Amino acid sequence: MLAARIRAIPTARCSAWPMRISSSIFPNAIRHYSGMNVPNTPNNILRHAGDRNKVIDSRFWLRRWQSTQSNRAKSDSRGDESKTSGWKDIKRLFVLARPESRSLFLALGLIIVSSSVSMTIPSVIGKLMDVAEEGRDNEEQKKAGDDNEEEEDARSETLLHGLTLPQFYTALAVVFVVGATANMGRIVILKVTGEKLVARLRTRTLKAALQQDATFMDKSRVGDLISRLSSDASIVSKSLTQNMSDGTRAAIQGIAGFGMMSYISWKMTCVMMVLAPPLAAMALVYGRRIRNLSRALQTAVGGLTKSAEEQLSSTRTIQAYGGEKYAIHQYAKEVRDVYQVGLKEAITSGGFFGLTGLVGNIAVLALLYTGTSMIKTGTITAGDLSSFMLYAVYTGSSLFGLSSFYSELMKGAGAAARVFELNDRTPAIHPTKGRDPLTLDGKPVAYSNVEFAYPTRHQHKIFNDFNLEIWPGEHVCIVGASGGGKSTVASLLLRFYDVDAGAITVGGVNIKEFNLRKFRRMLGVVQQEPLLLNGTILDNIMYTVPEQIAKDKDRVRRAIGAANCSSFLTTFPDGLQTMVGPRGAQLSGGQKQRIALARAFLLDPSILILDEATSALDSRSEEVVARTLHARRERGKMTISIAHRLSTIQHSSRVVVLNRHGQVAETGPFELLYANPDSYLNKLLKEKDGGASLEEHETEETATANDSQEGR
Repeated sequence: MLAARIRAIPTARCSAWPMRISSSIFPNAIRHYSGMNVPNTPNNILRHAGDRNKVIDSRFWLRRWQSTQSNRAKSDSRGDESKTSGWKDIKRLFVLARPESRSLFLALGLIIVSSSVSMTIPSVIGKLMDVAEEGRDNEEQKKAGDDNEEEEDARSETLLHGLTLPQFYTALAVVFVVGATANMGRIVILKVTGEKLVARLRTRTLKAALQQDATFMDKSRVGDLISRLSSDASIVSKSLTQNMSDGTRAAIQGIAGFGMMSYISWKMTCVMMVLAPPLAAMALVYGRRIRNLSRALQTAVGGLTKSAEEQLSSTRTIQAYGGEKYAIHQYAKEVRDVYQVGLKEAITSGGFFGLTGLVGNIAVLALLYTGTSMIKTGTITAGDLSSFMLYAVYTGSSLFGLSSFYSELMKGAGAAARVFELNDRTPAIHPTKGRDPLTLDGKPVAYSNVEFAYPTRHQHKIFNDFNLEIWPGEHVCIVGASGGGKSTVASLLLRFYDVDAGAITVGGVNIKEFNLRKFRRMLGVVQQEPLLLNGTILDNIMYTVPEQIAKDKDRVRRAIGAANCSSFLTTFPDGLQTMVGPRGAQLSGGQKQRIALARAFLLDPSILILDEATSALDSRSEEVVARTLHARRERGKMTISIAHRLSTIQHSSRVVVLNRHGQVAETGPFELLYANPDSYLNKLLKEKDGGASLEEHETEETATANDSQEGR
């Protein structure tokens, strides 16, 4: 049946295909994939030889061939781009080191001194060997009675450069001390310079990370950013200091060694330099390979750091669910990825240094053969050969050093690319451009025809024609179903994200016109799970608080009381100086929320945003906070609360209920909405497993649980 349909396809229809199948490339691809010898005709291409029930769709093979060609072109393009970006990154490495140019030039001078001292050793050894040989000959002649005693004493007094033996060794010792001192100074200067560079680079990278918009942070992995700050920055610093020092030293020794070898014997120098091109070619290939592997390794290390950070920060959850094996498995997977890249780097390095070592040994054999032949003919002395071989070793070592310098430079370029990628990224929302809002007191907030979807989920719209106006002196509570956009209202006002359409204004001015950093300083935010920094309770309350406010002890004390922090501070022996631990781990959820509230009350912002900020408070603390918020209303301050708890909703002056379509379903005083059985608020409360009574019951249970936690 299928074969009959195939035979029924007109030949003219086949000839109208976009691409003729009579070329020499496309049929070969079909033969390759089908394993059959298919003639170059359109009709036969549709038929699989030996099996009429199988059809080769020519359009499929056409697309496959075109995809292969496209991928090949993209691969070539990426390769060219990688080469270009690698050298650009290297250039930027030198630009990064420009502030330390004086120190680096001083280190360069010390390198020249220490290298010059080192390069005198082969010449000295050769001269001493010739002098020793002459002395031995003189002794033999003395025994034979050829020379008188006075002539022998004269020869023994003048050995090298007009110096006696004791004088020569004394001068040589002084030269070695100078070389050692220069080498010590070089190491100290480069170590200090390296630390300065890595400190500057890490500071710039962290600054760049903190300036990024929320979209970047949503897509990025914290562990990867930490890896860029730590290991990548260290590799870049090493490539600019220690590696540059080694490379410069190798270059100086190589040039000096080549010059001395040419001076001693240009014939043996030519033998030595025959092996230079293979070494250079191998170093070039190795350097490119190691740069790509270095970047892959640093990326894998970033994933490993991210995994470790996740596992260690979630220890309690992992232990509570018995997920230790799963966590170890996830971490082991990242470890294997790092191992695989490290294995490739080890094999590449081993192969390169093994081959270069073989080339070096061949060079030594060739030089020994040539040198011994020249000694027999009297062209050079044994001392000259010894000096030449030592200079050859120095020169060979310098060639290895230069190849190692190149590979380490490529490693630095790979690490620098990851660091510069972050430093160069321009945030979608610039943190410092725009005008100073001066003050937000007495200014309403308005959301006008706002449309928004999170950048990581473009297909899911949160708001569609969202409109809301909030007036000074109001305490507005925003409620709605989970995922309905309650927290998004706060995120958009804080301008973590920009709206897709519409506008958000404060006092009639679009918030996009404000200097974002100054605008945010006029807002106060308390999250449901506030993140406390590792330090004391007082440090966390004073975080970002201006110095003039921090000096007002009465104001600080009132803010602590307004958040009801005094009730648990009295139970701590160290009071405000109690350490909170990493992320506030030594405090309960309610205690952390009250510390964050105390910080917000101390700043007394014009607009305060509370995102489930009282969800972990007991009833007593919630009542104290409610009185504080009421006092803010009387002073004309605006408060925006996002809440699920009925008690929190009751304390607001107006309730805004959001529906599931990102729009305001209803708004009004709590008493009015709650009294209407058909209101959207009541429907929302009834959906919560039994309505308000159950909500209140859950509130009491939460308060009891947090009271027990605060006893820790």
